[in-house]
Amino acid sequence: MTRRTAWGAYTRITAALRQRIKDGTYAPDTRLPSEAALCAEFGVARNTVRRALSTLQDEGLITVRPGVGRCVQNDATQPRTRSEDIAAHLRHQIESGHFQLGDALPSEAQLSRRYGVSRSTARTALQALEAADLVTCVHGKGRYVRQDVPR
Repeated sequence: MTRRTAWGAYTRITAALRQRIKDGTYAPDTRLPSEAALCAEFGVARNTVRRALSTLQDEGLITVRPGVGRCVQNDATQPRTRSEDIAAHLRHQIESGHFQLGDALPSEAQLSRRYGVSRSTARTALQALEAADLVTCVHGKGRYVRQDVPR
């Protein structure tokens, strides 16, 4: 079976849509383009777009309104879950220089102890930073601040 979509394409779509929400291209309470329109724009399968949209929904940036579609949340810039709160704190530490380029981030176990959350919650926070292209994961080693993060 031949793979048609590049591995991790959904993370690039997620990052692009997240940026559009953050910069106001998609204003609060407005509908996002349809799945079909996003498939055409990014040249991917519907499941790839659905995975990206699901990630944004998990992050609290968008919501599904029955009969309407997917809409941008009113307070899309505010953390909504514990994992988003942790991700926002780590993002601030990266952007403020507390973590330098190439530095290792705390492990899932360390974050779960520090914030009093499950390892799954800590993992979700770290995955959000990966999806935002701030962190890279080296399997078996840990997660590191990307070398090419704009300051």
